[in-house]
Amino acid sequence: MPNETPTQRRRRLAVASGITTFAGDFAHICRKKPERIGIVAEGDSWFAYPRKWIAFGADINIVHHIADKVEHTDTVNLLRLASNGDEAVDMTSGKQFKTLYKILKRNREHIRLLLFSGGGNDIVGKDDMLPLLNEYTEGMSYLDCVNQQRFEQKLVAVDLAYRRLIALCEDIVPNAKIVTHTYDIAKPWNQGAEFFWGLIKTKPWVYPYMVRRKIPRKLHLPIIKYMLESFGDQLVNLGQESANGGRLVVVKTQGTLKPGSKVDWLNEIHPTEKGFAKITGKIYGEMSDIEPSLPL
Repeated sequence: MPNETPTQRRRRLAVASGITTFAGDFAHICRKKPERIGIVAEGDSWFAYPRKWIAFGADINIVHHIADKVEHTDTVNLLRLASNGDEAVDMTSGKQFKTLYKILKRNREHIRLLLFSGGGNDIVGKDDMLPLLNEYTEGMSYLDCVNQQRFEQKLVAVDLAYRRLIALCEDIVPNAKIVTHTYDIAKPWNQGAEFFWGLIKTKPWVYPYMVRRKIPRKLHLPIIKYMLESFGDQLVNLGQESANGGRLVVVKTQGTLKPGSKVDWLNEIHPTEKGFAKITGKIYGEMSDIEPSLPL
């Protein structure tokens, strides 16, 4: 439109699509379209993994698939906050937590769902995995390879992060639901991320640390399966605690994808477009149970 500033144009398009990455624009579209379902999506790369050509390519994270269902339907105002590499502990403390607090408080009358993807990087992140592993010596089992004391401390830290998130919503948006997931079982293998036909590459997230600890390959998958299932079980149990009043909805996504399958997995810890579509189907189903007016 003539004489529009860049901000005015961006906000006009955000009102039309119902989706934005800017907190100020989210507040704007919530005021313009208060009847829509307000959704804030905060999380890690399972919500934010970039497309093959960064801005272009197939849907390659959960929020991409959700956005395809809701944009331009006049039913949802969606704020995308997720960032690659984020950990649950970081998202529920410090500057990030203050930002989320301000967004929820400013839009408290409009937000009905908080989508959250967190905890995976707290375990398999590049600065987290190595300390959780013991140096392998002959005869050790996969459980022997896990530093149990440190792993238990990690689980406690993630649990506390989720509890801070639940308390925040209880105080600011008591009628909103938090929808989260349990990831899936990622098989360690020597495959990092690639973009722009391989011109940009990253190293794998787990495999190098298994090798560094001299852990035999046959034990790699059992170790990660144990860690991620322990995290998943903890999260499910938290969601079932009566004290939370059903505020935390945990979607059991583990077991959806086949570990190591190149149909399901793009690289070591991120699914393919089809893999993410399978995971999203389960999450969106739970979202629709909570908000039946979401588009099919």
